[in-house]
Amino acid sequence: MSDPAAVPPESSVGRAALPMVRRVGFAAPMRWLGLGWKDLWRQPAASLFYGIAIAVGGAVILGLTANLPYLFAAAITGFLLVAPMLAAGLYELSRRYLAHEPATVYDSMAAWKRNPSALVGFGLMSILAGTAWQLVSVVIVALFYKGSAMVPMAMMVEVVLNPQHYLMFFIYLCAGGVLAALVFALSVVSMPMLIDRQCDLLCALVTSVNAVAENPLPLALWAFIIMLLCGFGFATALVGMIVVLPWLGHASFHAYKDLVEHHQP
Repeated sequence: MSDPAAVPPESSVGRAALPMVRRVGFAAPMRWLGLGWKDLWRQPAASLFYGIAIAVGGAVILGLTANLPYLFAAAITGFLLVAPMLAAGLYELSRRYLAHEPATVYDSMAAWKRNPSALVGFGLMSILAGTAWQLVSVVIVALFYKGSAMVPMAMMVEVVLNPQHYLMFFIYLCAGGVLAALVFALSVVSMPMLIDRQCDLLCALVTSVNAVAENPLPLALWAFIIMLLCGFGFATALVGMIVVLPWLGHASFHAYKDLVEHHQP
């Protein structure tokens, strides 16, 4: 069951009143996955189109950084940081399914017309986060890694297994974890919300943070599931991402619908 949380509707950010967020049970992420799986196969061609496009884009990015040890690991993480922005069409498909509207690939591309200024702002924020992480990664590797030049995968294996690099590995994980947690808190609700309703970017970001604050354990589980499934996608040389990313995109829209109160009349 979902219960309204204590986020007063009369509070406001800018001109838009903050919607109430609900408290959900610990098992809610499993329900979101189930609903996302159903959406994925309602029109598989439309959903898998996005999966293929995102996987190909990710492969190009990783290919360009394959010989750049300082950027390879950052490219993997940066890819995940901007994924919510790339899933806009998938959110629109799920929104249309729930609203019983036409839902083709062409229809889903109208997502960016629904709230253009806020969505562009979110996109710029995602790109900034990805760029910041790449810069942080370069600095950490430059300061702590003293190994000779080697291919990125070999360097990553050495950093993990060689005790001499444990400090670097620990700092890298902590820095990445803090940034990932911040981006997750800001985006878990905000991007689907901007697709679903008219509100400004700040309202969506604050609502997302409120949802995380009211549901720390369920959303920690949700973050872990996302990380686990994306790890599987990378382990399959991005082939698994063709299914994983649309599945998570649809499930994320249902997470938003479960966590945020519907429009007030």
